[in-house]
Amino acid sequence: MKKESIEMMQELCQEMDIKLEELSYGWIFKLSKDGKVKYITGNFDINKTASSKIASDKYGTFEVLKSQNIPVIKHTMVFNPEERKEYVKEEEVWDIVYKELDKEKKIVVKPNYGFEGKGVFCCNSINELEEAVKFLLNRNSSISVCPFYDIKKEYRAFYLNGKILLIYEKEKPFVIGNGKDNVRTLTEKLNLPNNDVVKNNLKKIDMNYIPKENEKIELSWKHNLYGGATAKVTNKRDEYYKRIENLAIESGQALDMTFATIDIINTKNDELYVLEINSGVAASIFSRVVEHGKELTKEIYKKALIDIFK
Repeated sequence: MKKESIEMMQELCQEMDIKLEELSYGWIFKLSKDGKVKYITGNFDINKTASSKIASDKYGTFEVLKSQNIPVIKHTMVFNPEERKEYVKEEEVWDIVYKELDKEKKIVVKPNYGFEGKGVFCCNSINELEEAVKFLLNRNSSISVCPFYDIKKEYRAFYLNGKILLIYEKEKPFVIGNGKDNVRTLTEKLNLPNNDVVKNNLKKIDMNYIPKENEKIELSWKHNLYGGATAKVTNKRDEYYKRIENLAIESGQALDMTFATIDIINTKNDELYVLEINSGVAASIFSRVVEHGKELTKEIYKKALIDIFK
């Protein structure tokens, strides 16, 4: 767990009269209350093992949601032939990925068990595709290949026991030109996270370009908070909100989840799709970047702890 989440958990346990012990160098939180003992290891001790494993598997999630006719972005599985030769031969890997590029013209390649936008590549050509696939297969037992979806908005919903506790909208990092400063100077004012995801995103941007006044330059095609995206809580309970909420609930129930975050995209054609489901409910960055984020996150974690000990 990140520092912010650890501090919130410590505060909550004190407020809720839960005895908290840190084990295994802080990797394990042992929670004791009323004769019951529960554990947190990044994931709350709340979801069924099978549900958690499916949620951590992007292709597995796609298959389960598809089997229940829930709109979900398409995934094609590519096994590492070195580790999973019973499923695929090396020459078949390239047949699969070339075929997907031919169909879609622009595809996304990512680790099947990835998180925080790490190792996610958008490929427009054979050279980019080959480079991304070789890189990922050197580090992963399987990868997913997806069509590129032209995303208008992306949302994250906090799901607990068939209900949505909170939904927030993610916006990709961007700068607005003033006609004088180049993209590098404008970007420095944003104070983006100093990590590899941000650095790799910026490599694809012409940092010396001077945008015209009021010209918007997006610094990433991804909506990950880890990569510098911003978050805004969705408070408007209109019909559009209801569509997102209903899809999140259907998805959580389809995987038989108890506690999760569910990412949903809205395309330029106003179509909603599930992007992924996360059994590890991480909200440390959200708690920092949103007004009253810590209080909102603590309330979510509190409800999860009540559920654990009920």
